[in-house]
Amino acid sequence: MTFKNYIGIIGALLVIAGGMMPMLHIPIVGNWNYWDLDTVLASIVYSLAVLSLIAAASNKRGLLRFCGWTLLLVLAFTFGAVYFKVSNYFSFIPLKKLAAVAGRMIQYRWTGWALIASGAMLMIVFSGKNKKNTNSLIISKLGMVNKSNS
Repeated sequence: MTFKNYIGIIGALLVIAGGMMPMLHIPIVGNWNYWDLDTVLASIVYSLAVLSLIAAASNKRGLLRFCGWTLLLVLAFTFGAVYFKVSNYFSFIPLKKLAAVAGRMIQYRWTGWALIASGAMLMIVFSGKNKKNTNSLIISKLGMVNKSNS
């Protein structure tokens, strides 16, 4: 396994750890992680993390890059959904100012969001192809490598 494979595995483990970290704090209820926010989206994120672990271990860099981009897309969708849900969470309260104050009591916990995003970015950045040494390619084209055979 190469260095890029290990970084891909670390990225997948960061995504799994980020999904278990608190992402929202709701007074009285407590902290919510990804699973508490939405079980379907959490299942997608954990499935992509396991798939990226397999892709990193088996050197499937295209699959690793796909998982990273998909994780970022799902994370952005989740963040938008949570933002709109938080802004309308107390809409049942008839007094709008009281509903706004109650809505501001819900706080984001950025550790989980940051771990998932950084893990996905690691997967994307380190899933690139290995660059060949251009000097050895030029030398081999000129025929200077195998002089001992002639």
